[in-house]
Amino acid sequence: MRVKTVQINWHDKLPIFSVDFDHSYSGTGWRFATGGGDNNVRIWRLRTPQERETDAQSPAVEFLASLNRHTAPVNVVRFAPGGSRLASAGDDGVIIIWRQVAEVAGEDIEAWRPAAMLRGSLADICDLAWSPCGGFIVSASVDNTARIWDAREARCLQVLADHTHYVQGVAWDPRGEFLVTQSSDRSVRMYRWLGAAKAAARPGSEIAMPLAAHYSMPRLDTDAGVMEANGEDSAREDSGDTKDADLQGMDVDSAQHKPAIRKTQRLFHDDNLASFFRRPSISPDGRLVTTAAGIQRDRASRNTCYVWARDHLQAAPLLTLGGHTKPVVASRWAPCTFAPRESSTSTPWVDLQEPCRMMLAVASQNAVALYDTSAGAHAVGLMSGLHYAAITDIAWCKDGSHLIIASIDGFASIASIEQPTEPVYVPGNEASAESAAGAQEQPQANSGLTEAVAATAEVASAEAARNKGKKRLAPTFISTL
Repeated sequence: MRVKTVQINWHDKLPIFSVDFDHSYSGTGWRFATGGGDNNVRIWRLRTPQERETDAQSPAVEFLASLNRHTAPVNVVRFAPGGSRLASAGDDGVIIIWRQVAEVAGEDIEAWRPAAMLRGSLADICDLAWSPCGGFIVSASVDNTARIWDAREARCLQVLADHTHYVQGVAWDPRGEFLVTQSSDRSVRMYRWLGAAKAAARPGSEIAMPLAAHYSMPRLDTDAGVMEANGEDSAREDSGDTKDADLQGMDVDSAQHKPAIRKTQRLFHDDNLASFFRRPSISPDGRLVTTAAGIQRDRASRNTCYVWARDHLQAAPLLTLGGHTKPVVASRWAPCTFAPRESSTSTPWVDLQEPCRMMLAVASQNAVALYDTSAGAHAVGLMSGLHYAAITDIAWCKDGSHLIIASIDGFASIASIEQPTEPVYVPGNEASAESAAGAQEQPQANSGLTEAVAATAEVASAEAARNKGKKRLAPTFISTL
């Protein structure tokens, strides 16, 4: 793995708030977009390693176009599935859908023109996500709402107003069955997507229904002295309700001599977190959901990224990726899966129906950790000290060979990652998303999931014992489903 901070004047030395790759780009190299504090969206091309070796004097990144219609900083840029369209939004409260056109004028190599402008709120927009069919957009706003838009007709279909503070991140299931929103009110919410058919049949009807909400979970303390010592923290972080703690897995004698204190712990940082963004992500196969801004009690490094299983969205998180020195601001899955390793003794996170592995990047304010779902209970890479200011967004190229990291300091870093196996591209979900319109989500059976999680937990415990005293980013399993 090689990482380099590219010294390019990306946005007139102003912050870069978002970055995204165009996974349908058919040219050589990889096309990506950035949004920044200069109110502009810019399109770039990352040269291939062969091009960089042939012409070492030219920069690794080539400028393609500048899109200048926003009147305030651009907080998010996202390419549509299928390509040729790009959505951008920012502090002006407007979502602009750009389309690539043939004619080129001026200094730009490519030409992009606004195809639609979605207006429905004057508040800042922090994040957005496309539906897998490319027909809808969900946006996150500081007016405490998330909005679902029809990208083709340029109109708002539904306002999700369940959060009580800024909505700072959204994600759309690649299978087109649910949405995820995350807010600074310390909660993450999942909504069942009922599909375009219902919107067409009954205009104005709800097309997304609440599915699950998470802001706290049961916590078990067996040492009353610890609770007294942390009484002030407990009063601030614990909710008023108490729930029965799960004693499964505890030593019976310990449970008898140390009475359980039934409390609940908060899952996420509150609105004092100094970040514009809490960007969740969903794995390319739709099996795992990751969220930002997580916290853990009674740990030296409390910052974490929680992972939920698709089949159990209403349950507690499947595991937590802890050990970050700063709060997590974004998570991003590589858009493809990878062929399994030929020889690996590590237990995967989940028992996948088809042998494969997935790559996850978790960005905290000062570092990016890489996780491989087949590599056991530890991060396979850590990139830190790249930027002087907080990281804002991360993006993978189509084949998972490059990762771009954007920062408030006005620079972006590019990591070249040598994958040990070949990428396996996930087929498009456009057909499945449309066929699922109006259908209720049915949990998918997965008999091997619980056993796989339990086995991986044993690996994590054994590895932690071997590496006692060493600093390591490792998942902590908090639920066996």
